Amino acid sequence: MALKVGDPAPNFKLTCATGELQGEFELSAHRGKNVVLAFYPLDFTPVCQSELGSFQADLDKFTNTNTEVLGICTDSVFAHIAFQKHLGGLKFPLATDRWPYAEVATAYGVFPPTKHPIPFINDRAIFIVDKDGKIAWSKIYELREQPDNGEVLAVLKKLS
Repeated sequence: MALKVGDPAPNFKLTCATGELQGEFELSAHRGKNVVLAFYPLDFTPVCQSELGSFQADLDKFTNTNTEVLGICTDSVFAHIAFQKHLGGLKFPLATDRWPYAEVATAYGVFPPTKHPIPFINDRAIFIVDKDGKIAWSKIYELREQPDNGEVLAVLKKLS
């Protein structure tokens, strides 16, 4: 079962890539800011390309609400680097939830998948972690459904 509004967000540290730069993203290091955790199923799939491309297009709007965006899936950091190149570059990190496999997605309740028959990928879901490290909003989407940035930004504006 996915985490609920008001639950403490489980901390994690994941290897990530922003463009060709590799690093780590630790959730607790971003206290004082809102963080959008965008769980997506796979790099190089049509809806994921659109979803992450729209986050990039609206990145200034997220930044203006004191928010960081992090994409998370079980693909490798090397796949993330290639995927970002394919998308023309992203200015927010993509993190790999690869080892232990889907540990973060499991902690957030979006693995194993709840709405689709593919056993090795996490759900498509958005969690907003507020400045104090609590879940402020979340939604699980159908695999073929692209999240609406307007809906997420409306919640973030109320948190600012």
